[in-house]
Amino acid sequence: MKTINRKSGSIQMPQDGDIKLESENAEPGCIKIHESVIASIVRKSTCSVEGVARLAGSTLIDNIAEIVGSKKIHDRAIAVQMDEGSVSIEVKINVAYGVHLPTVAIAVQEVVAKEVEEITGLKVRKVNVIIRELDDSAENHE
Repeated sequence: MKTINRKSGSIQMPQDGDIKLESENAEPGCIKIHESVIASIVRKSTCSVEGVARLAGSTLIDNIAEIVGSKKIHDRAIAVQMDEGSVSIEVKINVAYGVHLPTVAIAVQEVVAKEVEEITGLKVRKVNVIIRELDDSAENHE
């Protein structure tokens, strides 16, 4: 670890590249994680669950939004409520026809909570899963 002394304290530069300021007068700053970061984690982890066809939304609007590169579907399909040190999540999904709905919903809850907690360090209080539609299996093979 390399240390550089300053008047107000010292800067320690560990070998891993992190920089740490140590000072008697220094207060740690705050870390803020925006809701859009949580929503992105929710989207990626939800879509990784077998049986989830896609996030719920209006197909026509979503197709237009996708063409123009908008991520607004995530605003409609994912709701994030943050409190101090914790988060509550609601995700609306479309599920493939023929899968066991409770199993898919529970898997979404588990993977979303695990990923959000591991990546952000925030406690996940609850993950509400709303199944909006069943997607026809023929559409899922495209």
